[in-house]
Amino acid sequence: MGDKKKTQDKLPDRKPILAALMDGPDTDAVLRLSITAEPDGHWVIAATLQLVDTLPTYVLSHALNDAKRRVREILGDTVEIYIEPELVRDSSDSQPATDVIVIKASD
Repeated sequence: MGDKKKTQDKLPDRKPILAALMDGPDTDAVLRLSITAEPDGHWVIAATLQLVDTLPTYVLSHALNDAKRRVREILGDTVEIYIEPELVRDSSDSQPATDVIVIKASD
């Protein structure tokens, strides 16, 4: 990463970054977005994306990589991007009431 970076004078606008992070079909919300500059002036983007917990691992992986790609399209390849998922229960997934769950046992 070292010699590819260029020094930036000011931090980028948050709105295009938020839009890029939310653009994926699997992202429900951006829970946290931090934009900072390293002492040498290079940008560091850190975000927490809310994703549904029932997504398969490969879909989660692609969703995070796609989010990074979309941010890089806006800011360029010199930015450091860290994205973590926050998994939440799928609201459309109906859970059975606890009184209808039957656990079979043998004596």
